[in-house]
Amino acid sequence: MAKLLRENEFTTQFHEGEKQNIHIQLVGNRVILVVIFDNKTSLGLVRLRVKKASEELNGIFEALLRKVQDPSRETPFAEITDDDIDNLFND
Repeated sequence: MAKLLRENEFTTQFHEGEKQNIHIQLVGNRVILVVIFDNKTSLGLVRLRVKKASEELNGIFEALLRKVQDPSRETPFAEITDDDIDNLFND
C-alpha cells in the first residue's frame, strides 16, 4: 500500500475495535511497539506517549548498537576457556 501511495513506509498502524484499540509503531526499523488501550483512553494521548517512548527507545538501541560494534571493547568473557566452563559444571 505504501508503494501505491508513493510512501516509503508506514511506521504506524492503528486498529479500532468495539471496546479495545491497538496502536502499532515501528521503532528504529528493528522493534515493534504495540500498545493496547480501551475506548476511555484518548488516541491523541496514546500517540503522544508512543512518540516519546519511540524516540527514547531508538536512542537506547542506537547506543547499544554503537557499544556492540566498538572494536576496542573487550568482552569480560574473553579469558574463559572451554575447560573453565566444563570445570564449573562438573560435580
